[in-house]
Amino acid sequence: MTFDGGGLSLAEVTPDGWAKRALAAMMQRALAEIAPREPLTLIEWAERYRILSKEEANDFAGPFDLNNTPALRGILAALSDRNTRRCIVQKAAQQGYTAGVVCTVLGYHVHWKPCVQVVMFPREKSAKDFDAEKFAPMVRATPALYKRIRLKSRSDGNSATRKHYAGGLAKFVASNSPSDLKSTSAKVRIVEEPDDTNKNVKGQGNAISLLRERGKTVRESLELIGGTPTAKGASEIEKEMRTTDQRRFLAPCHHCGERHEVEWAHVVIPGLQLSDEELRAPDLDARFPVREVYGRARHEDAFYVCPHCGGLWTDDDRIANIRAAAKVPPLYGWEPTAPNPDPGFYCNELQSVFDGSHVPILAEKFLRAQHLMDRGDPTEMVAFWNSTRGMCWEYKGELPEEDELAARAEPYPEWGTPAGGLVPTMSVDVQHDRLAVTVWVVGRGEEMWLAYWGELYGQTVVAHQGAWIELEQLLGKTVRHASGTPMSIAAVGIDCSDGQTSDASYAFVRKHNRPGRPVLALKGASEIEGKVEIWTPPKPIDPNNRSTKASRFGVQVHIVGAAKAKDLILGWAQEGGRVRLVGDGPGRMHWYIGVRGDFFEQLLGEMKVPSRLNPNKRYWKARTDRRNEALDCTVYALYLSRHLRLHLRRPAQWDVIEMTMRQGVLIPIDDTPPPDVQTSALPDPDPIEPDADAPQSGTDTPESETEAPETETPAPDLRATLAAQAFANLLSQRRARHGVRR
Repeated sequence: MTFDGGGLSLAEVTPDGWAKRALAAMMQRALAEIAPREPLTLIEWAERYRILSKEEANDFAGPFDLNNTPALRGILAALSDRNTRRCIVQKAAQQGYTAGVVCTVLGYHVHWKPCVQVVMFPREKSAKDFDAEKFAPMVRATPALYKRIRLKSRSDGNSATRKHYAGGLAKFVASNSPSDLKSTSAKVRIVEEPDDTNKNVKGQGNAISLLRERGKTVRESLELIGGTPTAKGASEIEKEMRTTDQRRFLAPCHHCGERHEVEWAHVVIPGLQLSDEELRAPDLDARFPVREVYGRARHEDAFYVCPHCGGLWTDDDRIANIRAAAKVPPLYGWEPTAPNPDPGFYCNELQSVFDGSHVPILAEKFLRAQHLMDRGDPTEMVAFWNSTRGMCWEYKGELPEEDELAARAEPYPEWGTPAGGLVPTMSVDVQHDRLAVTVWVVGRGEEMWLAYWGELYGQTVVAHQGAWIELEQLLGKTVRHASGTPMSIAAVGIDCSDGQTSDASYAFVRKHNRPGRPVLALKGASEIEGKVEIWTPPKPIDPNNRSTKASRFGVQVHIVGAAKAKDLILGWAQEGGRVRLVGDGPGRMHWYIGVRGDFFEQLLGEMKVPSRLNPNKRYWKARTDRRNEALDCTVYALYLSRHLRLHLRRPAQWDVIEMTMRQGVLIPIDDTPPPDVQTSALPDPDPIEPDADAPQSGTDTPESETEAPETETPAPDLRATLAAQAFANLLSQRRARHGVRR
């Protein structure tokens, strides 16, 4: 009997030989586990492993193919570069960005380079919708991901906004939750629609900045921010794009070979702009018949033109040229236009190859928007610029320019006011490294004069230190009236909305608030449309409530209807807002020559733009190209005016205050009640010659001469009332001493 080892030698079939083979196989498997994976780029991974589900893209379901979204190839290539730490995409709609870029980045770092990933959305509902409509379908359709994430496994701790997998975690968070933004350090951080994210998360700062802090301790971290722009100057994605290399997608012309940016400016709509000769042509009505919405324009015949040679492109030509450009490494059709290290991409809908983005369809959308805009409704045109062109819409004419305001500056000194200014107020906006301060003097009809604008630099987190010391000294300054009378600050408002500086702000309010010169803790109302009144009665302090900082400090918080105040100060329609009013009179605003130059741009630091969800509603949004502390301080000054009831004062009450200004040499103007009038201690007024027939000193004086003059309604300002009474008493005593009748 012979042994057949299946081609193996006798040594290999012995026990010792089997052991060697088993050991070699085991070592091979072990080395395969610990060996580094081959370096795959995002493009290579997507084309090898990624499967598009019908839920993500019904017409393109199946293996991922970048020919369907050619412009995205350059974005994925930039994200694959080891030197890329931050990438910004300012995009239009209908380009497949979320499925093609965001989902691909997430899937790649789940399967090929596991790590912790955080995706931030404007709201929690947006995060859950992303999971249901994009992420979960991708995982179910892609075997490489389905093996690593058990979507419905509660034992793994998975939910709609949290996905665990070997070596990492994917979290989908909302921009209004500071705990979600600050709780997890992440290697990959993605922001969806930054223009809709929270700009001040419960007083702790911008949501994007808070998320960015989560990557400070992680090596080779990656940040991806992408979204559709909104208003020029107030768009968050526009702000981020300024710090990138601002790449444009250039495609070659199949006629001349020259490259140019594929953009809406090169689209021609026949009949839209007819020359005088064409308008006189006898066949005008036959060629370009008038239609109700489109006029003579023929959107169905719209075409694309090469700006270099004038060659006409059909949609098939445009798509072929785009795909040809997107296959050329290393930039795949994109060209940087600014000298910055971080890549940034301007994407518009004409770069898309989808059927819904053909030129005639976009031309019809444009004509409809133009029809509405010609009738006073720009909402559709705003959407066209934002969602089709991928560009910011500029709201022209709704606010004056800085130069217009600067030209209206008036010749009165800093810390001074013309005769109309009678009640000085101080408002303070608190930043982490400084205090922004304005002093506005209010007069009749709530006419306001700026007496001071400046900043006190120093830390503001610790109470009674840094900039707070300078503010204490500033409280003692007076504003000099045109008559020469110094006027003390009547009321002070301190911004206490920042959670990091509120302790110090409350401490300052508690220390300096007093009768006759209130120091108020102010917070802006959370609504941004203008529904909350500028002044509402503050809630009383509840000594049993220890849940808030204000309660612990024993400070009453005043809620400012900031949006409504901005409606009044700035307005949002052309010719609206007090800032546009010129001359003298109620509601006018004045400033002095020599005021610090940034005052005007900061005063115009916000604009009221339509909501993306409901264009019929507008909300106030800070401009990203400037600060807005001067505007905030002016809003607080308006609140202080309403708190002091200055807008409700009657002419007789203003007359009393003006009389005290004229008698400033005789009457001490102080925040505390003046002492009893001592005639020997006061300077003698203009001498009054005694009347021979008048009773001598010491005789009874008619009652009418000793009583203080009465006004129709007592003035609520204690200082002014006491000053008037003191003046009347002084005058009557002088007459009695000299024996003079009135």
